Amino acid sequence: MIVYLHGFGSSGSSAKVDALKAKFGADQVFAPNLPIDPRDVADLIREKVLDWYGTRKSDDKLVFVGTSLGAFYASFFGHTYDAPAVIVNPSVRPYESLSDKVGKNVNNVTKEEFWVTLAHLDTLKFMREYLTNNYKGVLIHLFVAKDDEVIPSYEMLNWYQYTASTHIEETGGHRFTEHWDKVLDKVAELI
Repeated sequence: MIVYLHGFGSSGSSAKVDALKAKFGADQVFAPNLPIDPRDVADLIREKVLDWYGTRKSDDKLVFVGTSLGAFYASFFGHTYDAPAVIVNPSVRPYESLSDKVGKNVNNVTKEEFWVTLAHLDTLKFMREYLTNNYKGVLIHLFVAKDDEVIPSYEMLNWYQYTASTHIEETGGHRFTEHWDKVLDKVAELI
């Protein structure tokens, strides 16, 4: 099973998800619209993973894939469930980078309003501390665009110094769409 985790203010419906489903089959990709509360995200993923463990075949693999905030989550859940995580332009300290989002926001895709609270940021900070204390680079496959306009590439490369693989692209920006085929190839290696 491939679990795709989207970035802040986005959704589980995108061209990236469509490409994952086209390559691996729609029944192999779980790409939910993530709740804003990180605790609710953790509950959602835990339920799905437990359900998957109960029904999987012995050769089935679990791989997390994420972009931006979703890449941070993919790192966290990869470590939680001892599964590889393919992460693209990951948010490194989301509790800091999202601090200006405290209050009312609008989802870029669904146009629904949602609220970011200080409690959400505290949970993200706790998750980062968990990663710091339990980091296993062997689980991480990092993709970084040097021209990311949202997260400085040096921050991503400094935090994820030890990985199973690191792929650096000169271009691609935060969305990384022009290199998504390389992400698909990496996922194919892991499934």
